[in-house]
Amino acid sequence: METQSRKTHPGKKSSPLPLDYTKLVNGVFATNFDASLKALAKLAKGKFRFSTTGGIYPDEVILRVSLLEEGQLAATSVYASCDFDSKASTPTIQDLLSAGVDAVGAVFAQLLDPSDVKTLGKITDRSLAALDKAPLEWTEIEIERTRVWVRVDKANPEIDRMTDDWLAKNDPELQGLLDEEERETSELFFTGPKNVDGSKPDDDDSGNIH
Repeated sequence: METQSRKTHPGKKSSPLPLDYTKLVNGVFATNFDASLKALAKLAKGKFRFSTTGGIYPDEVILRVSLLEEGQLAATSVYASCDFDSKASTPTIQDLLSAGVDAVGAVFAQLLDPSDVKTLGKITDRSLAALDKAPLEWTEIEIERTRVWVRVDKANPEIDRMTDDWLAKNDPELQGLLDEEERETSELFFTGPKNVDGSKPDDDDSGNIH
């Protein structure tokens, strides 16, 4: 699944983020925004959850965290993009993704204040214009001395996933390409037991958005 990118990559596809990592990010956001999800569920009388996707290009790392409402096609997706040099030893992919998670968290913090019912209600609006506090164009911010570009739209990653599933079933060669992409990603990315911020699981600040 290709995540919308800040840069152009003619003829190149991104390597998707490992499933273990995206599940970890989903858990971090669900924990940090638990009160907001409950307030949204009460307000909209529906169920909400986070879904994470992203990709790694030779010159860009991009993360997308989407807030999905059960039964609705529209979602609220926040993107974070960082410049990446695959030939440099630092910053690592994990460093850039950690900054991206914090940047996305900062955007959602503005949109998901459980005490601000008016702003919270705009999340359920199908129109992007309702999100007047959100960066609708790529906007540069700084997270722990890392430049990150953020943007918000109403794209739903589940629609992309259904398209990919259909293509995989109807194109025998596609699954082989997806498997190769996963292998390439595993060579670039550490998928072991680390937290989103790169710390070990027993660190005191694990599971927090800074």
